[in-house]
Amino acid sequence: MNLDDRKKKILSSVVEDYIVSAEPVGSKTLATKYNLEYSSATIRNEMKFLKEAGYLEQPHISSGSIPSTKGYRYYVDNLMKEKKLSMLDINYIENNISGFGDTETLVKQAAQVVSKILSRPTVLTLKSEDLLEHIKILKVSDKLLLVILLSKNGTVKDVFAKLTDSVPEEMIDELSSMLNTRLNGTPLEKLNEVLNQVIKTELSAFSNILANICESIKYQMNNEEKKLNADVEEILDLPEFSDVEKAKKFVNILSTKDIVDSTIEKIDNGELGIVIGSESKEVLLKDYSIISLNIETKDKHIGKLSVISPKRIDYSKTVSTLKYIDKKLKSIFLSEGIDKKESEENINGKRKNESRR
Repeated sequence: MNLDDRKKKILSSVVEDYIVSAEPVGSKTLATKYNLEYSSATIRNEMKFLKEAGYLEQPHISSGSIPSTKGYRYYVDNLMKEKKLSMLDINYIENNISGFGDTETLVKQAAQVVSKILSRPTVLTLKSEDLLEHIKILKVSDKLLLVILLSKNGTVKDVFAKLTDSVPEEMIDELSSMLNTRLNGTPLEKLNEVLNQVIKTELSAFSNILANICESIKYQMNNEEKKLNADVEEILDLPEFSDVEKAKKFVNILSTKDIVDSTIEKIDNGELGIVIGSESKEVLLKDYSIISLNIETKDKHIGKLSVISPKRIDYSKTVSTLKYIDKKLKSIFLSEGIDKKESEENINGKRKNESRR
């Protein structure tokens, strides 16, 4: 439905007032607070129309109105003006996304920064099909190896493997070469499975060493840090969670993440997408919105950084923040680049220094 200018102004004012106040909005509030140049009676009639058309809802008979999912959607698509980020927020972003480290480190930094600025949880879903590009095994000490895994997306993972017996340096070099030949292009999530198969069929002579490496890789993959950033205490201070049961349900959604992850996966957003309330088709998410940013390097899709919140969120600031983050990450990926060899050398040097201590 195409709304006229007056209805647009009133809807926009209701949305923006409710986002700030978390209180239902009445016609008198709009008339006095927003200088709409319409009488309270006119505003009241227009709000009645917007309710009947599904853009506004009235939580209680005697209360004012709040935006519905349809109202938020119309606002986001047609009325919202992007806010300029404050210098405080810009400085926080610039100071906390360093530009140093591998791809995964950078996007984790970005997720933490967004969560802090918006006071909302962020979920980082990295592309699961990341493939192994190079494996390097370093002898740290007589019975300790450092295994470095470099992925095609620029991620660097390193694990330690303890040995029962000392192994010559030449054998380690030979093993590194053979593993690179056989494992290049293997999905990281299947690396342990494929490595076990390679041991059985081709590298039984190295089984003692590789058994320890397999266990270390398996442990590292199974104990990946949950890619969720949330200051739960701050989030539960939101008015939406004054009801303890609602708060418990939201924490449960964040803890399991299954529903959130599946919804994020379905968002076909080009660069940035917004799913509001019931648009997700998930009953448990009917009161929440997800704003999701695609993260890409020069030529690869890395994953998505998503903000999850009650529907009452400052959409304008959220979009502006995610777009700034997108620009920041792209400037790092395109201008400075993520030099995989340099990352590997930095880790090697760091580990060798630690072993000397």
